[in-house]
Amino acid sequence: MNVEDFKQLLDERKRSHPIWFELPSDRLASQTQILEAQQALGLQLPAEYAWFLKECGGGYFALGTLYSLDSSSDFHLVEINRAHPAITGRHLLFSENGCGDFYGFRIENRHCLAPVEFFDHSCGQWQTSRYNGLLSFLAEVALSN
Repeated sequence: MNVEDFKQLLDERKRSHPIWFELPSDRLASQTQILEAQQALGLQLPAEYAWFLKECGGGYFALGTLYSLDSSSDFHLVEINRAHPAITGRHLLFSENGCGDFYGFRIENRHCLAPVEFFDHSCGQWQTSRYNGLLSFLAEVALSN
């Protein structure tokens, strides 16, 4: 899914299911905040995630939650990743399912790869997912019921 397809889907869901968007989202990120977060984490975010942080912010997003760069949020990307060193290792956490499991991006050579991976707390392991990027993850997890 590309950005334009995602924007169309998002607009359609906002029209057809406005209640999904009633919880307050976190503040939008600036390019400076993205650069500072990347420096603090020692990595480069996937392009789709950086776009999402600038355009949508994060926090509560339709039927899901995404970590943001809003320092006043419970969903602050840098703080959450610092709080889970045993899980993160070679991954950047960007979301959770509310049951102790996480979604993240594998890190290779200080770059987050686009495909979404899933951390299953019951076995303590990362697994591949069917999502080739953040936008396809959001389309299925946060923008569909």
